[in-house]
Amino acid sequence: MEKNQKQFGFSLIEILVGISLFVLIFSSIFGLIQLSFKMVGQSKARITATALANQKIETARNLPYGQVGTIGGIPSGTIPETATTTLNGVFYTVKTTVTYVDDPFDGLLQNDPGPWDYKRIKVNASWSGQMSGQVELMSDISPKGIENEADGGIISILVFDANGQPIPQASVHIENAPSIDAYYQTDNQGRLYLPGAPAGDNCYKITATKEGYSQDRTYATGEIINGAVLANPAKPYLSVIDGSMSEVSLAIDVLGSQTVQTINYVDEKNWNDSFDDLTKISELYQTIASTTTSDIKLDESSGQYYSSGFIVSTPITPADLDSWSRINWNYVATSSTQIKIHLLFATSTAWQLIPDDDLTIDNIKNSEGFTNGPIDLNGLDKNKYFSLKLSADLITDNASTTPILLDWQLAWLSNGSTPIANLPFTMQGAKILGTDSLDGPIYKYLSNLTTNSSGQILISDLEWDSYEIIVNSSSGYDLADSLPPQPIILNPNISQTATLKLAAHQNQTLLIIVKDAGNVPLPGATVRLYRLDYDKLKISSDSGQAFFSPLSLADYTLEIKLTGYQDWSDAVSVSGQTEQTIILTPP
Repeated sequence: MEKNQKQFGFSLIEILVGISLFVLIFSSIFGLIQLSFKMVGQSKARITATALANQKIETARNLPYGQVGTIGGIPSGTIPETATTTLNGVFYTVKTTVTYVDDPFDGLLQNDPGPWDYKRIKVNASWSGQMSGQVELMSDISPKGIENEADGGIISILVFDANGQPIPQASVHIENAPSIDAYYQTDNQGRLYLPGAPAGDNCYKITATKEGYSQDRTYATGEIINGAVLANPAKPYLSVIDGSMSEVSLAIDVLGSQTVQTINYVDEKNWNDSFDDLTKISELYQTIASTTTSDIKLDESSGQYYSSGFIVSTPITPADLDSWSRINWNYVATSSTQIKIHLLFATSTAWQLIPDDDLTIDNIKNSEGFTNGPIDLNGLDKNKYFSLKLSADLITDNASTTPILLDWQLAWLSNGSTPIANLPFTMQGAKILGTDSLDGPIYKYLSNLTTNSSGQILISDLEWDSYEIIVNSSSGYDLADSLPPQPIILNPNISQTATLKLAAHQNQTLLIIVKDAGNVPLPGATVRLYRLDYDKLKISSDSGQAFFSPLSLADYTLEIKLTGYQDWSDAVSVSGQTEQTIILTPP
């Protein structure tokens, strides 16, 4: 006989599942209870804040009309601008603003002999804590008789952003010691009108800002700004004349940040061929090298150019290759001609095109050929592609016209860049607050800074401006390149990085910056500097810069070429740390 046995009870897994469900349900219930308590607390706080604001308005209604105003405000009165209190464990802040209102019924502002028809009181009651909030009440209070209780002038303030657009609800602080010290907000058009301001000459300090925004204000003669005495403010303290309007415009916008990193400058090395001879050419097919005009053209047959041909350089195998940098070339072509550049590498048996998987730039494949330089090679594997050849296809659709290859270059870096730690520098904005007693400019932003042990520094809360970074030679370095190029433009609400490349200090250096007529940097230009005992050719960097160091205290000849622009050539005198900007123009 078989005996069936049944065991009753819960397994360990069943117990754990049950506990988990219980905890989940309990947590949800607890969360709902907690949320309900918060909502009740929020409701109580709002009711209390409303009562406080209403109490402030009722107090104002019961004051004599001449006393309806804030202490230190315009109009002046007996109501404190800010008051705080704690009720039922909640901290409340009550802010009161009183302004004159000019009713359009009898004219506005300067067209109204009494532009202070009645007063408007705004009370903002806010509370802090987990469920913070605020309420705002407003009421108009009219005089009992004809408006004859105020005098003075009208202050008109406009607050706008970097694009000239008005900024609503900007905070405006008005000070005129010893009687006026008050805060107001601009309207939806970025304006604030204050009739009834007491008259005074150069006595109103007016400051505009907003949370997360920069600050702009008026300045007093004799203020100390960045260690200098402001003798002639560009925006002096405001003057107010009885019966007249005094206007001031203030510009603010969202703050940004600038990271500055300092690294050592690695001089690009390059292979180049200007076709003065045939020593750097390994193959020619249906093309001809002219050593008299120093260029490459399609060959001719019976007075007609071949439709296509090519040229291949000799192998380029740097002994000190750290990374490839770029290819660039200069050429002349028409609408019926073109030149396509390819890059070849050595296999165990032959020279082949670098595969498109390894060399495609801006969706242009190496097999298709590059028609515009420079071509960035930073991502090319130096171990796999340690020896390269340049190849150019010359093509024409018109037998009477040929494209012309003037020169080409291949650049590389021999040593990688490393951070420069603890570098002191000066950062200066372009905005000027006025001048000193010698008519020297006083800048709004001027700061001495130092990078950290990693060669970086983050500069927060910067307003939009054009900034220049100055590296003193006493640091032991010269500025060789800056990306982006200087001056560095910081737009509102932008966080960006500027990389400074620094070379060991030399007594005589030359920094060339190549730009177009629109002030845009031009990378890939061939920049040649030479004299009897010196001849160097460099390719302008991504920031359009080429740095030559060390040099002699002497005159040099500078030549710059870039396809699509006229060749530039002139003498340049080098004395100390010389910097020159060259503007290239189209042909």
